[in-house]
Amino acid sequence: MQVIAYENTEGSSMSNQHTNSLWLKQYKEGISLSKIQREVLIGTLLGDGYLGLSPSGESAKLQVYHSIKAKEYVLWKRNIFHNFVLSDPFYQRTNKALRFTTIAHPSLLEFYTLFYVSGTKKVPKNIAEYLTSSLSLAVWFMDDGNGYLKKNPLRISTYAFGLEGNLLLQSCMKMNFNIDVHLKKR
Repeated sequence: MQVIAYENTEGSSMSNQHTNSLWLKQYKEGISLSKIQREVLIGTLLGDGYLGLSPSGESAKLQVYHSIKAKEYVLWKRNIFHNFVLSDPFYQRTNKALRFTTIAHPSLLEFYTLFYVSGTKKVPKNIAEYLTSSLSLAVWFMDDGNGYLKKNPLRISTYAFGLEGNLLLQSCMKMNFNIDVHLKKR
């Protein structure tokens, strides 16, 4: 797999050629999210991942965007979602980052409606039903975690979720992983 240097945010010509084709419609009908893809998706959405709604409102697409320093991680995520991605990650020189976007797909819409309220990402009230696997937790930590095992407690940055979202996550972490979480206001 290669990384393509690309400045524009439009996407590759290859993926644009397939956007409205019969081939793509038939291809989408033959794929669905696997268990591992769902687990990685949950961690990604709690972290740096973004879901965008399609113009029709009948599907959504995932965008993964990380620093070039995390190239192997981006390639790992791209490999996880291989059947949903039609092009290699793009390197954006202006901010030294890699990104890839999946095709818009109805199975991603479930997660869009779960995690987004009026276009803003939120922690779902029933997050404990979804954040259940150690893989989801690991991906979330890889996106937004930091700390040193021997010096300080490990931390996950959750500023965007507000107090309510953080309380939901705190409860979920205790219930599903038996991890005591202490919230710290910044």
